[in-house]
Amino acid sequence: MPVPVGRDRLPREVVAEHQRARVLDAAPEVFAEHGFEGTTVDQIVSAAGIGVGSFYSLFDGKLGCFLAAYDRVVAAGRERLLAAPTPGDPWPDRLAVSLRALLELVEEQPAAVRIALVEVHTAGPEALARHERNIEEGARLLRGGRRYSALAGELPATLEFAIVGGLTWYLQQRLASGTLTDAPSLLPEVLEIVAEPYLGAAETSRLASRYAPAANRES
Repeated sequence: MPVPVGRDRLPREVVAEHQRARVLDAAPEVFAEHGFEGTTVDQIVSAAGIGVGSFYSLFDGKLGCFLAAYDRVVAAGRERLLAAPTPGDPWPDRLAVSLRALLELVEEQPAAVRIALVEVHTAGPEALARHERNIEEGARLLRGGRRYSALAGELPATLEFAIVGGLTWYLQQRLASGTLTDAPSLLPEVLEIVAEPYLGAAETSRLASRYAPAANRES
């Protein structure tokens, strides 16, 4: 028997949430391909498979969509990085495992990482403010390394911001040049940027030997 009109119809809120998820799934690829400035709403809705009217019922425009996609990418990345290490392990080991998880994420989701590290710089003041807050969070997490440094009293107050900035720049350059096809193999270089200021070269090298991919260790 035909279902009467209106019966078993999904609630409007469920439909809207489904459409929003489709847009946020599609948006990173579109922004990564065209850049923030080059992306149009038409390109986003085409990739998401929804109408323009539906898009504007969910977002106030391209910027609102970008900010929502950026926040989603950062939240998922934060959850993955914090869940990767074993609680109770020493800080250097937790750091190495988290950085390896970051590089695995870069390899698996390059478009998402690109909007979080590259396109965010072209999306205006509100996007930059969110990016700076995330850098501050990363800097706070790194401060735990000071107790492992023999020179803790001499480390500059801005060290953590410099480290996060250096890591961000390193990944930006790799993304821009297309040389992140085997991102986990970069763990020794990333540890030099992030861990060596606290642990020194010898201990950082030992840390890399424990956590780098097997191919790195064999070479």
